[in-house]
Amino acid sequence: MSMDKLEKFVKENRAAFDDKRPPEDVWHNINDQLENSESPTVPISTYLWRAAAIVLFAVVVWLLVDRSDRNDSLAQSEAFINENEIAFNDVETFYIKEIETKQNLIVQFVADNPEMDRDLLVEIDQLDSTYQMLKSAAEGGQSEKIADAMVLNLQMRIDILNQQIEVLEKIKSIKENENISI
Repeated sequence: MSMDKLEKFVKENRAAFDDKRPPEDVWHNINDQLENSESPTVPISTYLWRAAAIVLFAVVVWLLVDRSDRNDSLAQSEAFINENEIAFNDVETFYIKEIETKQNLIVQFVADNPEMDRDLLVEIDQLDSTYQMLKSAAEGGQSEKIADAMVLNLQMRIDILNQQIEVLEKIKSIKENENISI
């Protein structure tokens, strides 16, 4: 309401306001005050402190991000190592079961045929001792080369056992053929 009255007053007395001009010295005084007024100066040390705070903040953020990246990569590498160990343990378990099965076949064949040489498993025993040395070397931290050597050792043992079983099966078939022909 008071604005409405003010506006009404200004509109009614507009002509009285327009014909009057302020004296020239008023404008000169305003101009002099503007020229003489100093803008507030900020000491340079304030800018330096601001810059130091920004740099400190940036360094702290960088360190936090870098540390979290390191923790992530460390966790990923540990997970990878654990996955590799689990995979190796699965492979090792598979091969050891295969070796035991094949060794049992050979032992059974030798038991059924007393004339057979009991030294068939000597090579396997030598490879087994080599495998145990590799396994003890891997205890400190399993490297990929040691794991590969261990798997290769297991594969060689299976190959030797397969060859021995093949020879024993041939001997068995020859004996059966001799018994049939007699």
